[in-house]
Amino acid sequence: MSDRENTNTKDRIVITGMGVLCALGDHPQMVYERMLAAETGIREVTRFDTDKLQSSLAGQLEDSIREGALAGTAELSMDLCARYAIAAARKALIDSGLSIAHGDNMKHHDRAKGTGGKPSVLPARIGLTLGTCNGGVLSLEEQWNLSELDVDHTSRYPFYQQGDDAARVLGVAGPVATLNTACAASGNAIGYASDLIRWGYADVMLAGGSDPLSHSVYAGFNVLRALNSRPSSPFSTQYGLNLGEGAAFVVLERLDAALERGATIYAELCAYGLSNDAHHMTASQPEGAGIQRAVEMAINLAGVSKTDMGYINAHGTGTQANDRAEISGLQGSFGPDMTIPISSSKAYFGHTLGTSAALELVTSLYAIRQGYVPATLHFEEAREGCEDVDIIQHSMRPMRPAYMICNNSGFGGHNVSLVLRTNGIEEERYSSVQNPERENSLAGHPGEAVPRRRVVITGVGAVSKGDIRKGNVLGAFGKDTKQVTETSFFSLKDYDKSKYERRMNQLTQNTIGAVLAALEDAALGESQREHTGFIYGTARGSTSSISNFLESVFVKGPEYASTIYFPHTVINSIAGQTAEKLQFKGFNSSFSTGGTEGLTAALYATGKIREGALTSCLIGAGDERSQLAEDIDRAKGLQDSRYEMTEGSVCMVLSDLEEADQTRSGIYAELSGLGVASGAAHDASRQSEALIRAVTDALHEAETSMGQMDLILLNSVGRPGELELEQSAISSIGEAVAVPSVPIINLNAWAGYGESYSSMLHLAAAAELVSPGVMHELAKGTYAHLGLPERTSAYQHILTISSTVNGSYSVAIVSSVAE
Repeated sequence: MSDRENTNTKDRIVITGMGVLCALGDHPQMVYERMLAAETGIREVTRFDTDKLQSSLAGQLEDSIREGALAGTAELSMDLCARYAIAAARKALIDSGLSIAHGDNMKHHDRAKGTGGKPSVLPARIGLTLGTCNGGVLSLEEQWNLSELDVDHTSRYPFYQQGDDAARVLGVAGPVATLNTACAASGNAIGYASDLIRWGYADVMLAGGSDPLSHSVYAGFNVLRALNSRPSSPFSTQYGLNLGEGAAFVVLERLDAALERGATIYAELCAYGLSNDAHHMTASQPEGAGIQRAVEMAINLAGVSKTDMGYINAHGTGTQANDRAEISGLQGSFGPDMTIPISSSKAYFGHTLGTSAALELVTSLYAIRQGYVPATLHFEEAREGCEDVDIIQHSMRPMRPAYMICNNSGFGGHNVSLVLRTNGIEEERYSSVQNPERENSLAGHPGEAVPRRRVVITGVGAVSKGDIRKGNVLGAFGKDTKQVTETSFFSLKDYDKSKYERRMNQLTQNTIGAVLAALEDAALGESQREHTGFIYGTARGSTSSISNFLESVFVKGPEYASTIYFPHTVINSIAGQTAEKLQFKGFNSSFSTGGTEGLTAALYATGKIREGALTSCLIGAGDERSQLAEDIDRAKGLQDSRYEMTEGSVCMVLSDLEEADQTRSGIYAELSGLGVASGAAHDASRQSEALIRAVTDALHEAETSMGQMDLILLNSVGRPGELELEQSAISSIGEAVAVPSVPIINLNAWAGYGESYSSMLHLAAAAELVSPGVMHELAKGTYAHLGLPERTSAYQHILTISSTVNGSYSVAIVSSVAE
């Protein structure tokens, strides 16, 4: 029995459904047949003019396939990114044999029979994670004029909107997040989705990626001289990539549930690894050290041997430096004489950016089920640095590997590696049923055999209104709310010139400053940073950099796209540049939710620390003001918020309590419970239900009750009626269990509102309020102007709630750490 088999089936996550949309087709069987025939989907671009560009080729969807995929969303006002995602996710759900319960079925068990006798899952128990590189950029391209952006198109643009739209149309009400780690995004989305199931936040997850072909993005790769005027061949002597487009999704669920319902099991997702090169915004670390770290992390967490690996689907973009670096990194992990067969699928359908990992995984798994693995098309001769490995060339190779690796990398230095078991899982269907007592004797079950680690906040840093704060974020809330509208900018160059870079955008400066303050506050030295995780949330990224790049394309022309600003159109660039300047090389992720980034980062990091994958993790969130930001505000109705819009960044260090360097007196607080649920801002009932569900789940996880809460910090968006709706929903929870009303405080009147910044700021404030050092300030009534009365006893539990602009909620319970 392998180490993988010696694991509780409740902790093992499998893929039971797959959907695809790419240049070779819209069904895995169709794509497989064309791959088997060594066809490529790389052809002339017809969507936009490429006459003045380096190449005219891309993996563009055939018109009939594109029209068929979009037919089900033709009447809906969404960006093409969301519509592609919906098409692929629907196919995956159908393929899985599951349906999402509606009507009366919503009241029953999550495995109740749905329509047509299919097993169904409750909306609240299914979530969606979407990986995308470019979000809704097509909605801005359709206008081609940043000075006259309209509300309808601009409302479809934000990155988080794509995942939210897909979840809304599909009927998903569980956790929803958009991962934006560039070309590693959909692999990150699949990995995070598996976490959410194992941690109990969902029973089923739809996970994948979507990126349509974009004129401005094509122009950006053109000015980087990265495109190939011929059909590309990764690892071969012809350099350059072909862009592609499409979407791909998988359905993930627990192995025990899949076995029980007799589902088709394509593969087991054993583990995944994330890392950052911490080297350069667009170029890989030459020795491939970043991808090596991701691979090593995935294999170690999977509990499998390197000798078990039978096939690697490489990132393999076709560019000279990246391909060589990837091979070097793989040889660093498996040895210079590695014999594992390798191929890159990008020669079939192009580099589909944020979709890459999901598309390459789905098509590989389907091919393996038929007894083949993908090839590297158009191969001529191995380029320098790629000669001494087994690259599958020209045609698919007959193989049924027991395990495979899927690797992807992206701008910002982000890497992802997925380890999957691809053979023999379904054979366990009978052994699990025939040996039920085996489940109780298995080692390594983090929910039972291994105690859940406690997670504490050990450092806080913030940058706001030009000020940098090491701890004491409460001190930023002055008594004069007019301070909210004051404008001053933090200068990283003045604060720490060694971390500054010419033309560095304000959001990156603010974030690096907040990170430095948090690290100092936590006394986390440079030697510890390489092993410290870094998870960052931003709803919009640097809107100034994005608008500067788009302006260069729209005004000057695509052939004059800015090389300076293009790398920063991917909003993980904030996390990437921060990782580079501070050398965060370990677990790295970046995401967008549209208002709950702070609490979502806390949930992600807490889960990884609780299960022992990390001992410490830096979490951060931030926003930046610009004209484009104001246009998005208008499109989202934020100009009607009762709060002034602001910018800033807040970061915190989370640690395993037992591993924390600080003494107990230096620890701010414990994260004892978390909850998440998606709703809909346009539907008051669904929005209230989502808030109540997220709070209830967090209380349950913390093993506490509403009656134990001393205070509620509510980070509301503040549009007309929202705060009142949320206060009413919170009150109903208390009334249901007959407890006195708990004070509800919103700090945005004093700090201003930023989608990502405010979420993390409220969490930091909660941590300070339960910390031992704040008691004397509470006793003096220092914070009475915030609605916090004088107290003679410390806060024990604070309920922190954040909402998104689209009506979803995340909740964290922050508790004092008992002596």
